[in-house]
Amino acid sequence: MKKTLRLWGVILLVTAFLAPTVLWASGLTPLLNKAESQYTKGDVLGAADALRQALVVVYNKSKLKVNRAVLVKGKPAGFGMIQPKGNDKFKANETIIIYVEPVGYHFAKKGNAYNFGVSADFSVTDTSGNILGGKKGFGNWEYTTQGRPLFDFFMTLTYNFTGIKPGKYFVLTTLNDKHGGGSVTIKTPIEIVK
Repeated sequence: MKKTLRLWGVILLVTAFLAPTVLWASGLTPLLNKAESQYTKGDVLGAADALRQALVVVYNKSKLKVNRAVLVKGKPAGFGMIQPKGNDKFKANETIIIYVEPVGYHFAKKGNAYNFGVSADFSVTDTSGNILGGKKGFGNWEYTTQGRPLFDFFMTLTYNFTGIKPGKYFVLTTLNDKHGGGSVTIKTPIEIVK
């Protein structure tokens, strides 16, 4: 009984933060029941697979969101393996790196393959909201995995602004789901110092 309660607790935590309104939506309940059944039988791999399929349902009914966006000191070694910068101050011409964990992107399934993709646009504004520059389609990420969908996905956004004067700015990065999950904008404050 305790194992079953823990499993349901994990299921609720995993899905509730993304889209509480679709928790019992069509297609989700049978997968959660299957996960519980597999887990009760001791089939951990089967339970994990059913939970992954349930997350695909949740992601495909969700809108694109950002779980985490952090200024970092250098390129991450892997998912969640970051060194936060600790502040938003940069010298002129210093590289700005933002680590981003998008969630809720939609999957396109073909046979045994899962495809998802995100593109990115950006603009730089002053603190009054005046757009100083930017670019549409500056980044493009597209992945196809075989057999299992990928949820531990991160992006490394690297910016090099030359000629920007000292002052406070915002980097607005808009992520666009290639399979219909909408868009989300990340507003990152930065300060250029001498």
